Amino acid sequence: MDTTSLIWVLGLSAALNLLLIILVLRSAAASRRLRAEAAELNHALEIETSVAGHAKPPHQRLIAVVINVTKEDADEAVRLIHSACSRAGMPTPVVMASSAEDPGYEMTRRALEQDADVVIAAGGDGTVRAVAAELAATNTALGVLPLGTGNLFARNIGLPYSHLEACVDEAIHGMSRRVDTLDLTLFRPDGSSAEETSLVIAGGGLDAEVMGDTREALKQRAGWLAYGEAGLRHVTGKPRSITVTLDDGEPETYRVRSVLMANCGSLQAGMVLVPSARFDDGKLDAVLFTPRHVVDWAKIITKTIARFKAEIPVMKVRQAEHTVIRMAEPMPFQIDGDAVGEVTRVRTTVRPASLLVNGVSTTHASQDAVATITEA
Repeated sequence: MDTTSLIWVLGLSAALNLLLIILVLRSAAASRRLRAEAAELNHALEIETSVAGHAKPPHQRLIAVVINVTKEDADEAVRLIHSACSRAGMPTPVVMASSAEDPGYEMTRRALEQDADVVIAAGGDGTVRAVAAELAATNTALGVLPLGTGNLFARNIGLPYSHLEACVDEAIHGMSRRVDTLDLTLFRPDGSSAEETSLVIAGGGLDAEVMGDTREALKQRAGWLAYGEAGLRHVTGKPRSITVTLDDGEPETYRVRSVLMANCGSLQAGMVLVPSARFDDGKLDAVLFTPRHVVDWAKIITKTIARFKAEIPVMKVRQAEHTVIRMAEPMPFQIDGDAVGEVTRVRTTVRPASLLVNGVSTTHASQDAVATITEA
């Protein structure tokens, strides 16, 4: 074969290869487009089925929204909720802004007075906790629209927390399931007391120090990673003496760096702090951290990141329905990421299946839990 013929053959081969690559790319793009269209159609069918299967006709179902308007996506969240209600033939949602003084308690009470079928908490875990506290023991469902830094409850129940529109659909049309809540009584150094509700994790010691000292400006820039910076500044603090009573057991005294009462156990970045904690098992998990030096902290961090279920001596986990924690000296406390000041004693009781929540993933619910679906 002469040089000219070889050049023609090589050129034709290159052209054919290029054409084949173009055809493969177009085929792949078409396949992705078809899959996306199929997913959208399936999602639309699920919503249509949910609307049709509800006991109330769409025009009688009222959605209320308690929103933290300081969050970056607040305006977009309201727009998406209005759009979803309009598409489903539902009335215009009632939207109420929370405030620094009231993260959602009074707004939720007003929503209940208006017979709302779902109250959507649009904000961080503090907003979700306030709305949940008022909805517990009612048949009105909680919808969760995560706009916060941690979004721990949304993560634990399996919501697609990074996809705002999908969370709106789950909040309005998602399957309703009952989850546990934790009732806490906090006793203050001045002799006063306060009743609180927790959905995720409440605790005293290091975790509360971190929550109370995380720099707000850094949270705005780095998100939940800002907690790590605060943690490094507080990790070397001194252990504190506490006495723990579980159910009807005998009191036991420990020197801890942190003590937690967990309703569920997953953190950010896929980390699982308390693998045994389930939000629908009728139990709370009391977690006692007793590290003495940096090696002990390394063991705790390794266990958390690697999701080891085996217990380690410096991180004891005990399940109970009721706990009383007595502090030898006032200890800072936090509930679901919100610092709530110092306490001298904390009484915690599980309220099983007390809260109806829309959009809980079946893969995140306990295997032995019975799903509760309401038609209210």
